[in-house]
Amino acid sequence: MAESRSWPLISVCIVSFNRLEYLRETIQTFRRCCTYPNFEYILTDNGSEPEVVEYVKSLSFLDQCIMSEKNMGHGYAMNQARRVAKGEYYFNLENDFSFFYRSDWMERAVRLFERDERGDTVKKDPPGLPLGLVKFELGARAADYTNRPGLMPKRVFGDVGEYTQVGREYQFVSESFGSIEKEYIRRFGAKYSCALSETPCCIHIGGYTTNPLYGNKGRRTYRELDDMLKDRWKNGKWWLTYNYEKTMHRMKIKSALRRYRKLEASREEH
Repeated sequence: MAESRSWPLISVCIVSFNRLEYLRETIQTFRRCCTYPNFEYILTDNGSEPEVVEYVKSLSFLDQCIMSEKNMGHGYAMNQARRVAKGEYYFNLENDFSFFYRSDWMERAVRLFERDERGDTVKKDPPGLPLGLVKFELGARAADYTNRPGLMPKRVFGDVGEYTQVGREYQFVSESFGSIEKEYIRRFGAKYSCALSETPCCIHIGGYTTNPLYGNKGRRTYRELDDMLKDRWKNGKWWLTYNYEKTMHRMKIKSALRRYRKLEASREEH
């Protein structure tokens, strides 16, 4: 539970592009699992299909909604969101993650930054640089910047600078944030370190890396891959991919939850 104190405003920056079932899962599980008391929500949509636009417009809790006519890429969308954000911290939230653990993990991440600023010991990589990002994905490594769910102080983003504005969507499945945004990752890594949440609490449920055809995709476009999935599995574009990923992570989640329960019990004892 959140302790009695004044918590800084966190701007949750959501990037949306199609895949309604993933977007709904991401938003619903995040709001269900996070106990942090002081958010603003900013959603940037990259030219989604009408059903996604309709869903986005139905979300009454959004503080700001930026609707683009076409997909200009992840970096462009995140720049748009962060330019209007008012929070002291930014939380990056793409539209294909599922959160599974309700706890004060966001509050503890804020305290990690506060401890690091005081000069207290914080487990981070590399250890000699100021903490710039706390990650929340189950199975993630501490090292290196990522666009996966993570908390970053506003001052860090201002220091590192904006994402490279590609001005287009990723055209091939062999492209990724890591290959497109190399310059941003280099700038971040020269100045700041990363840390893992004490209780990583989300899994990746979408994207090209999670589908069973990953090893055979070559230089196919996303549209081609989409069509392959629809042709082979008639229950929707991403239904099998989602359930495949959910099944693969089931044991990891169970193991993590057992570990977190022991952690919570030890906290109560102290």
